[in-house]
Amino acid sequence: MLFKNLYNFILVLIVIFLLPLKSSFADNKLVMITADYCIYCQIWEKEIGEIYPKTDISKSFPLEKIELDEYSLNNDLDNYETKITPTFVFFKENEEIGRIVGYSSAEMFWWQVDEILDLD
Repeated sequence: MLFKNLYNFILVLIVIFLLPLKSSFADNKLVMITADYCIYCQIWEKEIGEIYPKTDISKSFPLEKIELDEYSLNNDLDNYETKITPTFVFFKENEEIGRIVGYSSAEMFWWQVDEILDLD
């Protein structure tokens, strides 16, 4: 019985200390506004989509994809102020710090990411 109570106490402590960390991780993200019919979105997926989750940047800015049509129906797209796909919006501590509208090449995408995140 003592072991079970101790175990429950430790679990509560873990939740108390890790819960604030979880929300701080969620404060930073890269939102990709995409559409199934968008050829440039498909090209981005082929050239970057599989690579991005493996990058150090993705650890700080996890990717969240939003379907353009989904958000148009809910009127939430106005928050991102775009109707162009793909659009990439970087958020740091829940504030937009930059965006990339459209996609032309992997080289240009990474250059723009570096500019937004001020990487050297």
